Amino acid sequence: MRVFISAVALVAAFSLTGCFEGPQGPAGPAGATGPQGSQGDQGPVGPVGPMGSTGPAGEVGPPGPAGTAGWHVLRQDACSNDACQFICSPGETLVSVTCPGATIIMSSSSATCSNTPGPGLVLCLKQ
Repeated sequence: MRVFISAVALVAAFSLTGCFEGPQGPAGPAGATGPQGSQGDQGPVGPVGPMGSTGPAGEVGPPGPAGTAGWHVLRQDACSNDACQFICSPGETLVSVTCPGATIIMSSSSATCSNTPGPGLVLCLKQ
């Protein structure tokens, strides 16, 4: 019985011997780099699709509805006699005035920008 177990152990040992790698040897020197190959030919260019013509411009649409915030903007690109006069509509309060480089005189519903060629911008708020 011992001979049989010894024989089976010996067969198993020889069978497993091929499954394991032995120690690795040292790495060898790197080989020389070869020359770079030439660039290949360019492929064919695909066909260009048809170009349509530009259509006519559409008409300007109607103005949109008034905003719900109640803001009203007054603008003058150029001031006559170096002064711009802005007056908010009845029921509106003057909130902001912008006239670069100008002398500004304000009240609760109007503004005057003097000593400026323009532009001028005023913001009014509905009460």
